[in-house]
Amino acid sequence: MTKYVTAETVSPGHPDKIADLISDYVLSKALQNNNSSRVAVETFLTGTKNGGIVLVGGEISEIANITTEDIVEIVKEALKKTIKTSFEDFNLDKLSIYNELTPQSEEIRAAVEDDEDQGAGDQGIMVGFATDKTESFMPPTFDMSRNIQKSLWDLQNSDEMLDLDSKVQVTTGGEKAKVVVSTQHHKDINIEKLYEEVFKIVSNHVNSEFELDLNPSGSFVKGGPAGDTGLTGRKIVVDAYGPSVPVGGGAFSGKDPSKVDRSAAYAARHLAKNIVAHKLAEECLVRVSYAIGKADPYELTIDTFETLKVEENSLNDFVSNFNMKPGAIIERLDLTNVDYRTDTLFSHFGHPDRNWEKIENI
Repeated sequence: MTKYVTAETVSPGHPDKIADLISDYVLSKALQNNNSSRVAVETFLTGTKNGGIVLVGGEISEIANITTEDIVEIVKEALKKTIKTSFEDFNLDKLSIYNELTPQSEEIRAAVEDDEDQGAGDQGIMVGFATDKTESFMPPTFDMSRNIQKSLWDLQNSDEMLDLDSKVQVTTGGEKAKVVVSTQHHKDINIEKLYEEVFKIVSNHVNSEFELDLNPSGSFVKGGPAGDTGLTGRKIVVDAYGPSVPVGGGAFSGKDPSKVDRSAAYAARHLAKNIVAHKLAEECLVRVSYAIGKADPYELTIDTFETLKVEENSLNDFVSNFNMKPGAIIERLDLTNVDYRTDTLFSHFGHPDRNWEKIENI
């Protein structure tokens, strides 16, 4: 039986990614105000008869000093980057913006102190992955989908006939790759011309014969939060490695680095990538788990899928260079000084400028 692999990505103008972006804007502002801030923020946005709602809620340290005025400014700034067209039911000038942030739980605060043995901000399972099959060390089909999506995003921003919501799906394994692109557009666009432009983009990123299906529903005029509800944390597979790699349990956006959902997932990728980059294995999956308030991982498993190129003792020695306690991770990857406003876009992994993508000299 033919082994097919399908991967999907979405643009920053997808409503769920807009929600992620707003949450990470709040996080970045909080860490700028005080890098010891604890943040667990969720955003919900949708169209309404009165122009739309954006609700930002969750728990945040009082030392973050985030005001309602800050939330309104953050929401408007993020929406200007991700939406071109206002619809009657999601009008950028008529939005109702709500700040429902509350103080962080005292029990969580007491469990997570800033020191060498800082405990994990929650229990959970995190996964990191790397492969030598692509320059980005990301799974090939997902990498292909993401590269198409990034080029499409450039076109969406430069072409006045396109708006900013889109999805890309790639299926490999058959005689031809199958590519599905859905991109938001103005109602009077020349679809044939758009097809030609998208076909060129796909040709640049697919190194085989392919079939392109553009806007299979026919048209895609009403998009973004006017067309669908957005919610933080609903795109965890798109945010990671695509469906060919298992995900952990939690989303990344809106969470400060004390939350191992985010920081340990970054550290797991960092470790997996270094194992592959140092040619210890061709492919690697790192799985790590924690309990809230505890510094030492409850699990650290390395799976190289029978591609290990060194003795297991050598692998263990290499892994020992990567302290996986939350405090050590935050310090090693400098996670309180990251601009999380860009981190949420086009997966959290595979971007060479991120600290957790650095190949260490070991």
